[in-house]
Amino acid sequence: MKPGRLIVKTGKIIMLAAVMGVLYAYAMFQGGFVSWFLFCSVLSIMILNALFIAYPLRSLQVTRSFSRTMLSYNESMEVTLHVEKKQPFPFLFLSVEDDVPAGMEGLGQSAGTIFFLSPALSLSHSYDIQGSRRGEYWFSAVTLRTGDLFGFITKEYDVDLSRPVTVLPRLRPLKRWSGLRNENQESTPSPVRMMDQSYSVAGVRDYIPGDKMTSVDWKVSARSGKLVTKEFESQEGQGHIVIIDNTIEKGENALEERIEFAASFMDYCYKNGVPTGFGFSTGEDVLLEEGSKRAHFQNIYQELAKLQADDTSFDEAPFFRQMFHGRSLLYITSVMSEARMEELQQVIKNRNEVVIALCRSESMNEEEHIRLEKLRGTGAVTAFVSMDENAFDLTS
Repeated sequence: MKPGRLIVKTGKIIMLAAVMGVLYAYAMFQGGFVSWFLFCSVLSIMILNALFIAYPLRSLQVTRSFSRTMLSYNESMEVTLHVEKKQPFPFLFLSVEDDVPAGMEGLGQSAGTIFFLSPALSLSHSYDIQGSRRGEYWFSAVTLRTGDLFGFITKEYDVDLSRPVTVLPRLRPLKRWSGLRNENQESTPSPVRMMDQSYSVAGVRDYIPGDKMTSVDWKVSARSGKLVTKEFESQEGQGHIVIIDNTIEKGENALEERIEFAASFMDYCYKNGVPTGFGFSTGEDVLLEEGSKRAHFQNIYQELAKLQADDTSFDEAPFFRQMFHGRSLLYITSVMSEARMEELQQVIKNRNEVVIALCRSESMNEEEHIRLEKLRGTGAVTAFVSMDENAFDLTS
């Protein structure tokens, strides 16, 4: 990106110089008021034109402000561009244009504007955009443009204002999660059983619609005059780790579905006070250990928003090659290979509890279903995930 550009239409400049030469010659040879008036008038306009061009755009102070830097799915935000001038210089025109990253949708307003002959020291322009797809979006440069009276010269200057905005994955409620069981076990593994358990209270937070009423701290609510919900601390053996398969197996849409399900499950855990950690299959270790604080879940949501498909093959993903002991794991995937089945069986043998959430299970072949049956035989719980516009439905 070039910070400054000067666009000159040479042919028109030469033509204008020729006109000035003709007027000067006419004034010298003709004499009189009219000829000199014409020459001086055009000369005055040319001097004024030169002043418009000579003013350095780099002396302008440009800032960009956001109404928020983290958006939920389809949430909108306001972006405001501010331009500060040191002197009340009236540009013939001053164009201010923002560089909106691909993936952020406008809401009918332009990301730029033009100010005409404004002597104000402070100029501003606001527009609204919407986050319709998860991801981390970087706003980069704001471009300033100005020019002369005749359009012969155009000046451009780019102000680098790099700053990210995060759009979180879409959240949907979960249906029938707590009813999942493994028919081969007498009791349901803790990743499912934990949903209705209580934990040691570590603090309180503001009530969020959807929180269980049994988690509301009525005494603190009465004292503070607003509803607050108990937050629970993570205790050994009572939290679990969500691992998402972030390989490109079954395509980009399958990965997006897995990420949305993971985010929806995290939201479910947050509202129920369940300590939860996070990792992904191509990582070599847990990215975030179990926690139940609001800031902890916000970190997980941001990691899910930024998570990209890895070109590592499904069987080469190294996460399950590490040694776990006494952990509770929820594995979200769309594929079940022979190698991954053997890795999960070893995880279960090491006294870990495993729940496997299968997205897009309708595309699984017979061999994959046989592997799932073998995993159920060794103690895993399987959940088949189906998605509609309103919710994720889970069946055993």
